[in-house]
Amino acid sequence: MQERKSSNTFTIFQTLYLSFFSRPLYQDIRRNWKGLGLPYLLLILMFFWVPEMMNINNSISEYIADEAPSFVDQIPVITITKGKASMKEPVPFYIMDRKKNIPFAIIDTSGETVSLEKTPAMVLLMQDRLVIRQDKDSKETRSFSFADIGDITVTPKLVYNWLEVFSDISVIVLFPFALLISFAYHVLQAVLLAFLGNSFAKYFNVRLDFRTLFRLSAVAFTPAIMLEAVHAVLNIDYPYSSFFSFLITSGYLLYAVGCNSEKTLIPIKDLP
Repeated sequence: MQERKSSNTFTIFQTLYLSFFSRPLYQDIRRNWKGLGLPYLLLILMFFWVPEMMNINNSISEYIADEAPSFVDQIPVITITKGKASMKEPVPFYIMDRKKNIPFAIIDTSGETVSLEKTPAMVLLMQDRLVIRQDKDSKETRSFSFADIGDITVTPKLVYNWLEVFSDISVIVLFPFALLISFAYHVLQAVLLAFLGNSFAKYFNVRLDFRTLFRLSAVAFTPAIMLEAVHAVLNIDYPYSSFFSFLITSGYLLYAVGCNSEKTLIPIKDLP
């Protein structure tokens, strides 16, 4: 089929809603769009991640408000001077998970406790370092030396201030990472969909190159991602969202390819 060009181009914001139903849009994507449509894919992912990050921030804030006091209020005054920690209370000192009645953190500046191996605790503060278990089911730990830390006195009030700062900046820190990981994941899906779209093209007897199929896939993500965004805005669980989103996008890609077949292609003269 001969490639037919037109001057008709839809704006990005028109694409957001026309992608749900517009045959001319998907034809315009084939005729006039350039590249792979990656900026558009990144844009629509932002519509999901902005409200989703707000939900995550609210969850962090609620957790800090509800759960943190039971741990923070147990923290003794700890003084770190020239890379060495000390405290007045007898050691080892235990900060307890009162719900489970097990140690959550151990403070031992005497050198008697040197690892978390034989304890369910998640944190160990020694004289010269802080050791944190990666997760509750893992033996792997990370260690942070006090050598490069200036003189500081750790109190429950100071820890609450740290938690408040963490709550305030968590979205700023997490947002770009979450967006980029999600973007990479959807790019991989778009590659798979482009290969799937080649089968759709054979069914409709239309020739579409990989770049065009990728562009159509990127726009075909719009309805599925907007559905996820609605769930995020309303803070409603969406089980198996990735699976259903892939199915919805596959269906829209089938529609998009079909829109570009000879039988459905709108003549240039009839375009708005």
